[in-house]
Amino acid sequence: MAQRKYRTAQGKMVDFGAMLTNNELEPALGNMNVNARGDEISPDGSITKSRDQVMKEYYDMNTMVPEEGAIPEGGSPAIADDDVLVDDWAEWEPKDQEQADPTAPDSKQPTNVGSMVQKTATEEKPSGTLANSVASTRTLETSVEKGAFEEPPHLKRL
Repeated sequence: MAQRKYRTAQGKMVDFGAMLTNNELEPALGNMNVNARGDEISPDGSITKSRDQVMKEYYDMNTMVPEEGAIPEGGSPAIADDDVLVDDWAEWEPKDQEQADPTAPDSKQPTNVGSMVQKTATEEKPSGTLANSVASTRTLETSVEKGAFEEPPHLKRL
């Protein structure tokens, strides 16, 4: 890595590479308990795990390489005899055929598209708009009586 020096706004030269090298054992700010290099440190400042050990643990836990193991025979996963589950559910009994679901369509009568079209043609269709139908169902009642201030007797409209 090439050492690069930067010039500040005041014209001073700063070498960040040298600064990092000189201060890599200083504790970093924050709550991670690491130094500037990335080593885990104890509260007194001594190194408990190096950066290489921390990274090795991370990659051991988060690997994308599949682990090879025994391939199970058949479609179900292999289970030990101790892991076999016992089915303690009672036998299921179907519903009586006489108790038909009221929401189910009538299976005794065949569906005839022609009769359905004829029924819809003879039914009364709503006409008008929603506003008209709402206005026709509402009646407006006023419980306020006209007072003396609404139409004074001495004023007349032109």
